[in-house]
Amino acid sequence: MAVAVVVTASCSNELDEALQPANNGTLQFVVSDFPMFGEGIQTRVIGTQDEGKTAWENGDQIIVTLISQKYGEQAVALTYNGSSWSTEASLSYLENETPSVSVFYAPCYEVTEEGTMQLRSGMQLGMTEYLSGNYEIENGIMTITFEGAIRTYSRLRIAGLANQTLTVTTTDFTPAGATEVATAAYILTTDNNGNAFLYGMFAEDATVSVKQGDITLKDYTFSAEKNPNGTEYNKSYALDATPVLDGTLGGKTTVTKEEVNALVEQLKEYVDNGITTIIVPGTEYAMYKSNLGTIPAFAEALYLLTDLNEDSPYCGTIDLILPDATEIIDFSFDSADALKSITLPKVTTVGDGAFYGCYYLQTITFGSVVTAINHNTKAEFHWVGKKVEGCDLALNREQVNAEADYQPNIETRTWWNTEWKSITLK
Repeated sequence: MAVAVVVTASCSNELDEALQPANNGTLQFVVSDFPMFGEGIQTRVIGTQDEGKTAWENGDQIIVTLISQKYGEQAVALTYNGSSWSTEASLSYLENETPSVSVFYAPCYEVTEEGTMQLRSGMQLGMTEYLSGNYEIENGIMTITFEGAIRTYSRLRIAGLANQTLTVTTTDFTPAGATEVATAAYILTTDNNGNAFLYGMFAEDATVSVKQGDITLKDYTFSAEKNPNGTEYNKSYALDATPVLDGTLGGKTTVTKEEVNALVEQLKEYVDNGITTIIVPGTEYAMYKSNLGTIPAFAEALYLLTDLNEDSPYCGTIDLILPDATEIIDFSFDSADALKSITLPKVTTVGDGAFYGCYYLQTITFGSVVTAINHNTKAEFHWVGKKVEGCDLALNREQVNAEADYQPNIETRTWWNTEWKSITLK
C-alpha cells in the first residue's frame, strides 16, 4: 500500500534570477511498498533462514536528490516512522524547469544539514543495499516506486552465531553502489538470528574470508565450477561461518592424549577470541580412554581445559551445543568445569554420572523427552551448578507425560534426585 508524505518544496519563475521563489507550495511524495529481496530455497539450510526484508521498517529512509539549474544539487531524506513518512527538509526548483531527480534506498548514506549525501559514520559501500527507485512527478506529486527496480547486485548472507563481531575480507568484490572492483575488509555484527550481510557482486574466483578475532571461521572462493562468472544479479547466497568443533578430529575413532591436549589448546584459542558457543555436530565422535572410562575426546578436552582449577579463567565459559547427539554416555562431562550451558536437542538417554560435579553449569536444555537415565550411582546431576547458585533445567513440555520416574516436579523444582534452580517446560 502506497504511503504519502507532504514536504515543502519551492518553485519560481525564471524571469528574474534575483527573485526568491514566487510560488511556495507543497510537493507530495507517494512511496510504494518495499521490494522484497528474498532468499533462494537452496540457501535456507544454512543457519537461520532469512527471506530478506519484506516491508518498510521504523527508521527506514529514502533519499531523494534533485538538481535545479538555479538552486543546484539538493537532497532530502524521507523517514518512515512505522506508519507514515516524513521529512523536515525542502527542495527548490524553477517553475518552468524539469529538475533532474534520483531516488535511492541506501541505508549506508545520510543527508547532511547542507543537503548533500554522505556515507554514515562507520559504514562502507557493500554493507547495505543500494537500490535505485523510479519516480514520476505530476501535478505536484512525486510518486516513488521500487516495484520492478533491478538490483544490480547479489546478497551474501553470512550465517554464524548471534550478536558476534566478524571481520570479513573480500577480493574481486564490487560493492552495491560502487562501480569498481575492490579488495576490502568489513567489520560486521551478526543479528539476533546470527546473520550478517554483504551486498554486491563477487567475480569468478573472488574470495571471502570470515574471522572472529584471530580465528578463521570460513574461507571461500567463488570458483568457476560452482559460480561461473561469479554471483548473479538479485540472487541471495549463504555462507556458513558457524564455529564448529570437529568431534571426529578429522575422521578418527580414537585419539591419543597428545591429540586431546591439542584440542584443549584449540578450545582456549576459541574462548580467548570471544567464541564461547561451541557446536559439535554428528554422533560418531572420536573417543578417548580416560580414568573414568571411554568418553568423547572433546568432552575430555572440556575437563582438561580447567583441570579442576577453580582459579582457571575458563571455568563456566563454554556454551556447548550437541545438535545431533541422542545419548550422553557414562561420565562424559564429569567435572567439566568449563561448561556454562549445554543444549541437547535430540538426547533421550543420559548415562551414569554424565554431569557429575559440573560446578559452573548454569543451564541444561533437553529438546526431546528423556526416556532413559542410567542410575547406577544416581549422581548424574550431583553438584551441578554448585559454584553458580544452582542450575536451570529446561525440559520438553511432554516430559510431564513420561514414565513416573522421569516426570519433573515443577512445584518442588526437582527432577531425577536433583533440586534445580528452576524447571522450565518448552
